[in-house]
Amino acid sequence: MPVESPSPVRLTQTVKKGGCAAKIAAGTLSELLRSLPRQSHPDLLVGNDLLDDAAVWRVSDEVAMIQTLDFFTPILDDPADFGAVAAANALSDVFAMGGTPTTALTILAYPLGVLPDTVLGEMMAGATATLNEAGALLVGGHSIEDDTLKLGFSVTGLAHPDRLWSNAGARPGDVLLLTKPLGTGTLAGARKNDEIDEATFAPAVLSMRQVNRLDLDVDLHDAVHAATDVTGFGVLGHALHLAEGSEVTLTIDGAALPRLPGAAETLARGILTKAHTTNTRYVEARVDGRERVDDVTWLTAVDPQTSGGLLLSVDPGAVDELLAAVRGRFPSAAAIGRVTERGERPLRLA
Repeated sequence: MPVESPSPVRLTQTVKKGGCAAKIAAGTLSELLRSLPRQSHPDLLVGNDLLDDAAVWRVSDEVAMIQTLDFFTPILDDPADFGAVAAANALSDVFAMGGTPTTALTILAYPLGVLPDTVLGEMMAGATATLNEAGALLVGGHSIEDDTLKLGFSVTGLAHPDRLWSNAGARPGDVLLLTKPLGTGTLAGARKNDEIDEATFAPAVLSMRQVNRLDLDVDLHDAVHAATDVTGFGVLGHALHLAEGSEVTLTIDGAALPRLPGAAETLARGILTKAHTTNTRYVEARVDGRERVDDVTWLTAVDPQTSGGLLLSVDPGAVDELLAAVRGRFPSAAAIGRVTERGERPLRLA
């Protein structure tokens, strides 16, 4: 039976698609980026050549500045939840580069006269609390009036230039760790259409709200050879970027992929987003072993995540210790595969 939302305004009903599922398809985006002039400078440590999560500029021999920007339409009905998730998603890019966030600027498009002012206040309160939790200050921004609500943040962070993570650096023999369970795309679509209730959706909301801070000591931080965060292109799409950036093959164990409660059921029922299709088109020709996994496993691997977890390529000798450290905050963290020498294709399903 349809379940009524307690909120007077259901933000998800004001948009056709929300969260990272609203991204431009990965294949289309890659083609667009190829047409742009390449940007280079001795102090530009990471640009957009390898589709990394953020840009990195060397300020000095001891300090590198990380810059990123993320925004999207509502994936949640509750304004405070939406604000918190928008902030957590933007912060994630800094954490995926091995950095510490410092400041954030708001990007806001707001339909004045359509949504009440209270929605804006609740949304920004949720976002500010999340930014502050991560150690970042909200210091400004820019807003426009628009027909569709959009919220995001430009986040700046800092790291040591020699201790950055990126898509490049995964080594044969490394173990792949994923910090958060998958399934936000299918579950958000199901909730938007009243095909699941709030209680079933609650674990996904908590996961999306969770900030991707790992709090690793120096040795464990250095045991991570490469990293990316998993968002709208699904775990396979972002794994592809890591494999291509590192010139290796990533073997993903489909049975090891952690899923949010209820996600297997909604995927089996065919509750999908357009991104399930575009993500499949993006990766399927570059994956060996599609026939080895069932449809639900495949759809889990291409499910578009919003504020998903970190995918880490880790020294095999540090896996147990790192997992133990991470599971205090991310109990679903799991080893999902391994890195091998580059084979015929950059991805392989086992």
